[in-house]
Amino acid sequence: MAIHIHEEIADQRFVPKLVARLQDTLAPPIVTIPTKMDLEPFRPTLGLMDARPLLDALIGGIDWRRDGTVVRFVVIADDMQLKPARFNFAASAGDTSTPFHLSIVSLARLQQLADGGRVDRDPDRTAQRVFKLIAKNTARLMGYASSDACLFAFPRSLSELDATPENFCEPDLSALVVAGIARSPQ
Repeated sequence: MAIHIHEEIADQRFVPKLVARLQDTLAPPIVTIPTKMDLEPFRPTLGLMDARPLLDALIGGIDWRRDGTVVRFVVIADDMQLKPARFNFAASAGDTSTPFHLSIVSLARLQQLADGGRVDRDPDRTAQRVFKLIAKNTARLMGYASSDACLFAFPRSLSELDATPENFCEPDLSALVVAGIARSPQ
């Protein structure tokens, strides 16, 4: 799994905490990659970034034949939407039938910033929120899409996301462990 952290994210203190959580829960190896990408062409004059053109550009810019088994996440600061939703915490593309497995995670609503947008008020909370989205979408992108329980719930607000458990429930957990997606709890 590759997590691309966009350079415009001012406070990245949540990243080591996120990686630790993911390593405890998911089986695939995890790397983080500082990422420079001009997001300006994807930013609208007004409103939220439309995730579809960004997903399409990222899908077209990666050699998926070489890295077809890698699930990639791009974490950005911009608020985004994938229509018809009003906003999205994350937007994904791909499954077992496609050569690409990609998700964009938006920190705009997940990270509570202070000091002019430069300091994360609670990096632990940010890591927890991003973890839930990445763990769920990793399993979905790797082909496990049969549940909406526990970590697979679809949060429509921050309060719903915060209330979502941080773990996979049975029988999902056992199936994910057998599939090499999740780790057995210690």
